[in-house]
Amino acid sequence: MLSRNDLYLLSFFRANARKPLTRISRETSMPVSTIFDKLKRYEGSLIKKHTCLIDFKKLGFEIRVGMLLKAFKEKRQELQEFLMNHHRVNTLLRVTSGYDYFVEALFRNMEELQEFGDRLEEIGIEDRKDLFIIDEVKREDFMSHPEYIDIILHNL
Repeated sequence: MLSRNDLYLLSFFRANARKPLTRISRETSMPVSTIFDKLKRYEGSLIKKHTCLIDFKKLGFEIRVGMLLKAFKEKRQELQEFLMNHHRVNTLLRVTSGYDYFVEALFRNMEELQEFGDRLEEIGIEDRKDLFIIDEVKREDFMSHPEYIDIILHNL
């Protein structure tokens, strides 16, 4: 299990992965060399990747859809491969509660969404529920506030 200091440091990386290590050092009172070493160790185990969150609407992707998909058993692998490799899919999660996957996908218009849906039908899906995402209220925020680390630790 990670120490409080490890979780505290991870919360700084979650809040802003581009924050200079020297600034994190000042804010945490940890030496830069310690922070650097821990970051390298986390990158090999805890941190999956560094990324940025993009406002897709500003790039012209007006339609953002969350889809719950249930595949016919014999089509599950084909569906997963299609979703894994499709350029419109931003997030793919395996889920429970009667569905196989939750997909978040982005489209410029309804025609692109329809083409994607047609391809899903060609593969063969048993059920599909579309959830049109109107606004992103909160995203990638868990453990991004150092002041909440003690609360998180208390609930472990």
